[in-house]
Amino acid sequence: MSFKILFWYWWALAAVLLVFEMMLPGVVFLFLAFGAAAAGLVLLIASDLSLELQLLIFAVVSVASAVGLRRTLKRLQHVDGPTPTLNARGDALVGRIFVLDAPILNGRGRVTLGDGSWLVVGPDMVKGAKVRVKAVNGTELSVEPAP
Repeated sequence: MSFKILFWYWWALAAVLLVFEMMLPGVVFLFLAFGAAAAGLVLLIASDLSLELQLLIFAVVSVASAVGLRRTLKRLQHVDGPTPTLNARGDALVGRIFVLDAPILNGRGRVTLGDGSWLVVGPDMVKGAKVRVKAVNGTELSVEPAP
């Protein structure tokens, strides 16, 4: 007795794999869904394929789509460029120029960034002077006069 999988079984599997792709992190199930859809399409065209050949088509198309789409997916991930300081707010401030809200006296002053206030450490300067952030030490910004 031979077991024959109809083409829509493969398409149902592709739909389930796409749902998994949407629910779980990563991009693994997308390639498997491509393979299942291709196996179903080939079975629709040639309805007398053996199960082994169907599984071979599924495997080959899955691997080929993973290899072929890898570069495209990497490019799509970095459309605006990688943001290594996304979760490091202080590190994202290094090199930026700000205006002092309070003068730096005895090496300490304050600057307002967005809705927060940061302690700045650097040479004495008057209120309203432009400073550039050199480094971040915890919650302190090490600054220097901006050019």
